[in-house]
Amino acid sequence: MQFTIIFILALGLLILIHELGHFIAAKAVGIPIQEFGIGFPPRMLTLFRAGGTEFTLNWLPVGGFVRPQERPDDHDVPDEMLASKPWRRIVFLLAGSTVNIVAAILLLATSLYTISRNLDHILIGGVDENSPAEMAGLVAEDQVLAINGYQTVDVTELQELIKENAGNQIELTILRGEETFTTTLVPRTQDQIDPQTEGAIGVRGLYDPRDYSYLEAVGSSAYGFYYLTINVFNQALEFVGLKGMHDAMRDSIQQDMDNSSPTAGSNTIWYLASISYSLGILNLFPVPIFDGGKILFTLWEMVTRRRVPINIYYVLNMASLAFVLLLMIYINVRDFVNPVIEVVTQTPIP
Repeated sequence: MQFTIIFILALGLLILIHELGHFIAAKAVGIPIQEFGIGFPPRMLTLFRAGGTEFTLNWLPVGGFVRPQERPDDHDVPDEMLASKPWRRIVFLLAGSTVNIVAAILLLATSLYTISRNLDHILIGGVDENSPAEMAGLVAEDQVLAINGYQTVDVTELQELIKENAGNQIELTILRGEETFTTTLVPRTQDQIDPQTEGAIGVRGLYDPRDYSYLEAVGSSAYGFYYLTINVFNQALEFVGLKGMHDAMRDSIQQDMDNSSPTAGSNTIWYLASISYSLGILNLFPVPIFDGGKILFTLWEMVTRRRVPINIYYVLNMASLAFVLLLMIYINVRDFVNPVIEVVTQTPIP
């Protein structure tokens, strides 16, 4: 129950951040906002009024919402957001996802910054399925002490040594917890992999034991999410249901309570970063109920100089809402019957 409450509050906070992005953008471009709600209705109480906006607290603690000023006498343009100039609408609609993505990058940067300062050896962030690393018995959070007996603490140097030995057996000396052991594997050659999405031995991230500046951590974080996005769209897109997300957060918190882990204290931050990034990207999908779909309508209006008729706008929104609800039901049922992922270490990928 404790993890469930934390999960609901954390997910609600990330949704609230998304709505706060919309609110700030609306104020910046001059779109009047009638209500900024914390949580979802029914309403508990009105907190205060400022700048023409009513700030409310609602009973369901699962995010928030922004309600533009209504135009009750205009059936073709029911609120001030739809009545505003197209470029203002696009700024408003992009702002929610932008804030989620920026928050994700900063959260992951904090995680990377913390982890790298706690290391003495190169840390493996994750291991791909059916890769040489997995077949050699490597797992996330293993630390590399040496390759072919040569000690190295520099990721670039390690990657060069692996590349030089592509197709040939190499020996890795590994530290796992307090145990040291050796294992062998054969790095794949360039013609055996897609270099955009796969590494020669199949590890998803390596950490240098060095002092990051926070700015360097931000750069690595941004690149990490870029790589993650490319990797996702080069493979089959899979959605994880609420159970999988809940279990991942539970395991992240439990890992952070294990002081023997070199990533202790950083896994939950990484988890929140990944969810925030997912929310940002998902809302840009060109589906009418999402911000991306509304941006598509606005671009159509800019190109054709004709507004999408409000009745068609409503029909498409309701149809897409029905589709998304059915998809959510399917994903969450499957999450119990046949989970997409088995929750394992949540070590962030640099």
